[in-house]
Amino acid sequence: MKLKSLTILLLAITMIPSIAVSQAYKGKVSVKARHQVYQKGQLFTVESTSLYDGSTGNITCHYIAPVEFYKTINTKGETMIYMPRENQVSFTQNSQYGSDSELLYYFVNNFTQDLGLEKEGFIRSGSRRDNKYHVTVWQAPPGLKPVHTVELVFENFLPVYAAYLGMNGRPLKKIYYYEYHHDNNFSLPKKITEVSYSAPNDSVVRRTTFSDIRTGFNIEDSRFNFEIPQNAVKVNF
Repeated sequence: MKLKSLTILLLAITMIPSIAVSQAYKGKVSVKARHQVYQKGQLFTVESTSLYDGSTGNITCHYIAPVEFYKTINTKGETMIYMPRENQVSFTQNSQYGSDSELLYYFVNNFTQDLGLEKEGFIRSGSRRDNKYHVTVWQAPPGLKPVHTVELVFENFLPVYAAYLGMNGRPLKKIYYYEYHHDNNFSLPKKITEVSYSAPNDSVVRRTTFSDIRTGFNIEDSRFNFEIPQNAVKVNF
């Protein structure tokens, strides 16, 4: 698999809104993840294991299927992808897509109140109670069309649902967060399902499933202590 195709793949499986960090978690967290994309009758699956290092803010991902490769990213947006089969390595930097915009980073650091919307320019315009749920409404910045507003739904201070609405009030995207894993320091949804409505009769479903969530001494650091061979070929995305 070429790095250009790999980049498109990573964008497809990570288009879930992020959540900004409220307090730093200094420990380590590792999770296994299965990313599934279902569109036009086809199902595509990617499996990986990720390690978040709270002392540095770095995230290291070891993808094992459908192709093996490593990805490391830091808070500055410096990203490295190494493909062992081809012995190829690529580097890039984008400050808008650092480790502090990754899903795992945000949940581990307990900032779930706006799902990163404020950072993107959204303005909170209201809130309401709906039985046991708390709903906040966010107004999109002028240049972010076709999104008009976003509604975030919380239960016991944790996000359970997000709806991206267009100018006509119809949903453009729905996201469900459920089956939470509760740790002493954070809570992480083990399942996240996103439904994007690309056309009136067409939709794309993305599901992320986290498992084998470990913290502290239960983490096998050796899985992530890899080194890029000196003879690795440098290529561009």
